[in-house]
Amino acid sequence: EARQKITEWQSDAGARRTTLLPAPAALLSEALHKRYTERADNRLIIRVRDAQGSRHRVDLSGRDDPEYPLLGNYELLSEAHLEYVTPEGLTSEEINGFFKDPSASWRPYAAQMPWSRDDRARNALTKALRQLDHNGPEASRIFYIRAESGAGATTFIRDLAFGAAIEGYPTVIANQAPFTPSGRAVANFITSCLNGIASAEIGKGLRQYEAPWLIVFDRSQWEGREGDIATFARQITEAGRRICIVFVTDALLPVAIYAEKRLENLCDLTHDMAQEAAMDLGRHLNRFLRPLGTAREPHEWQAFVSHSFVGPASGQSVFWIALAFWLQRQIDLTETVQGWLYEQFRQKVADPVVRRAIVDIAAISTVRQLLPEILLPRSEDFPTRDKLSDLQSTVGALGVVRQRFDTVSHWAMIHDQLGRFLLAGLFHDAPARASAGLTEAENPDHLRLMVLARIASNAMIAHPDLVELAETFATSIFKIDPGQGRSEFALYWREALEALDAMPKAFRMTSRTFLHHVSVSRRRIAKDDSRFSITDDERADLLRRATGDIEAALALEHDPGGETDLNLYNSLAHAYHDLADVEARRGLPAEQVAGLRSKANKATYSAYRLNPDNSYVLEIYARDRLTGANEDSDGAAGVALEVLGIIYGVMQRETAEPRRNALSKLADQAFDLLLRSTGAVHHAEPSSESEAIQQALSALGEGMARRDGTSLEDFPRTNRIEAAARLGHPLLRSNAQAVRLRYILACMDHPNDFALQLELLETLDGNRAILSPQLDLELALLMHQRNRHHEASRRFQKLRQLWARGEHYVEVPDRLRWLIDETTGNRRQVRARIASGGDGARLYATVQELQNDRVPFRIAEFDGTQLRPGVNISGLISFGHNGPLLRPLTAG
Repeated sequence: EARQKITEWQSDAGARRTTLLPAPAALLSEALHKRYTERADNRLIIRVRDAQGSRHRVDLSGRDDPEYPLLGNYELLSEAHLEYVTPEGLTSEEINGFFKDPSASWRPYAAQMPWSRDDRARNALTKALRQLDHNGPEASRIFYIRAESGAGATTFIRDLAFGAAIEGYPTVIANQAPFTPSGRAVANFITSCLNGIASAEIGKGLRQYEAPWLIVFDRSQWEGREGDIATFARQITEAGRRICIVFVTDALLPVAIYAEKRLENLCDLTHDMAQEAAMDLGRHLNRFLRPLGTAREPHEWQAFVSHSFVGPASGQSVFWIALAFWLQRQIDLTETVQGWLYEQFRQKVADPVVRRAIVDIAAISTVRQLLPEILLPRSEDFPTRDKLSDLQSTVGALGVVRQRFDTVSHWAMIHDQLGRFLLAGLFHDAPARASAGLTEAENPDHLRLMVLARIASNAMIAHPDLVELAETFATSIFKIDPGQGRSEFALYWREALEALDAMPKAFRMTSRTFLHHVSVSRRRIAKDDSRFSITDDERADLLRRATGDIEAALALEHDPGGETDLNLYNSLAHAYHDLADVEARRGLPAEQVAGLRSKANKATYSAYRLNPDNSYVLEIYARDRLTGANEDSDGAAGVALEVLGIIYGVMQRETAEPRRNALSKLADQAFDLLLRSTGAVHHAEPSSESEAIQQALSALGEGMARRDGTSLEDFPRTNRIEAAARLGHPLLRSNAQAVRLRYILACMDHPNDFALQLELLETLDGNRAILSPQLDLELALLMHQRNRHHEASRRFQKLRQLWARGEHYVEVPDRLRWLIDETTGNRRQVRARIASGGDGARLYATVQELQNDRVPFRIAEFDGTQLRPGVNISGLISFGHNGPLLRPLTAG
């Protein structure tokens, strides 16, 4: 009977998540008392599932690093957040607060107030988390949600996070405060928590289970740096952690999203709303509004849905923004959101200082940043923050909210679109615009730029606590860079650069990041003939300033997390090359042009020494080699061979995908160089290295009418095999560039011929200048495949020391991912004995097939309860950048 009543209540209430746990009254009483006392002492208790799907409560208090607390920037959903709340249990303040700021409290989520608008996204996320159970860290996923501004993305992702936490998947969600996420910091925190979970009494009698973690981001952390999220994820999965990441991005996808294959679309959020769905939304929200006496009748919902809420400046629907104001009866169906918002501002905000403060808050919100209180305009009588607080009812109606992160308070508008609406209204109000000192604004976007420039010039922005915000003006807000910057400011690029130059000198001349990104903007403007119609004199001035800024940045000490020498040298080489091209057109003496190219070459080689595997570095290195060969044709065939080896090698890696077109063009230039420097290719026995190279490359390109945009996979296989055979000619066996290209071809056409691949890499091993960290990694992996495990282990020990000294973006090729049985081509089963020692979540075993080498394994992946020293287990061997890892036979 009780079960039937609960089922009826669930149906009537529309509850999506309920769990019935039959228990004696005494047990219920004990559990209630325990939960109350747990909450009273502020312990951090989360819900964690075990291997069977049962959920447990685990105390993780004290697991965060007190010196570098991760939970200062993230929120870990705890049992206190997940306690069920009835619709009647929400106060009017909580309901109105939810519409004003959906991140203010978790109680509306516990009451299931968010409307389920896309169950497919929820199901896809749940499926991905369950797949992580079976397939391990290799199945970690990165999802993006493409969302229109103000379309409810914050509510949506928080509801997804809440649902995952309810199911026992530990969930962290980033705060809205600006910070730079660190994958290693997250990995360390999760590992610490897993050690706490491992020591708890979870799943006794079952295998030790590692629940996947969900990590959720709104827009602010990754905007303009979407490509970096793959690196963030890799740093966590390399530590063996199982994660799923969800982040929000713009409706107009950034270029980095298209370039990074690992990013998957979870769903799209728009303001479009079908009438039937909107009526369902109304019925859902009425459950929460009815106890307050503010429910809307069906005909009112019908009228709201039918009415077109369109901002006249943007011409787009703002359904979700309008909904929040309409439900609070602040706006009626005769008004647009923009008209109503600006009228509230015009009528209710009289103080000039407060008006300017709200305009500044609106402007900074349009670029999805927060305005620290220290940057508020100064008031002569009372502090501006107090004046804003005194007008809280008014500014709250405008969508202006105050938020506090650590010791710094910020002001923002709840939607960037509201900021655009208010500034658009100000632009069309000529008297108010004049009183605000913005008379020269040509349109709303120009007005936004002027206000943002005013904020950037504030001397207080040089405060150490505001470095990230100050750098954002160069890296994003005023960045003139197709695919990264804000295109609406490109028309006013001169004013954008002037605004950056007007920022406090104490900040400008001490930030590597600022100097670098301003120089990138100058170089982009100088290089883009189609978009920026300027003279060569102006281009030269821009490029000279760019090179000077980068050299100034290189003179500064490198801070952890700041701009690296590698990035600076790479940009410096590009800038000097571009400057040399412009100066040559302007008629500068040849020796001075040569001097600029020499500086470019020096910068290129500096970058190449720092990281010979980086696709951007290799691109400009190849460009340098081709430029030199064009000016001096001696040895052109050797240069063409070297460039093709470099280009086709890097194009095989996923991280080179964003540069694919640029790299393929360089490969095409290498072929053209070969054709220009030689006559007809004779197929008789070659008499020199140059002839042998010409014959090999000619065989590779045979019958290829077009090579633009191609990679090695696009060449006929017969061509590749013939070219590899010719590269094996005795005349070329000591030619490192020929051996390198032959190795690339062997990996492609004979992927399981590990003996040949190892022979070729060992030939290169004597020439350390060409054996990059990537090839060194592949050499170690091939030694394992050829049963030379002790040698491989020594190489990996040196490689791990190399990884610890700096960033090296290496990849394990798919063909070398697992230890293979060369006779069958299948993954090789190994026998191992558990050794003593370990770190809680990971132990070691001596693997017989690896000459009894000690290999780590993750406890959570293996079944059984007797995982103690001396026990024998069977498994497979997978390889990562740090070496072998013992995996269960069921590993994906």
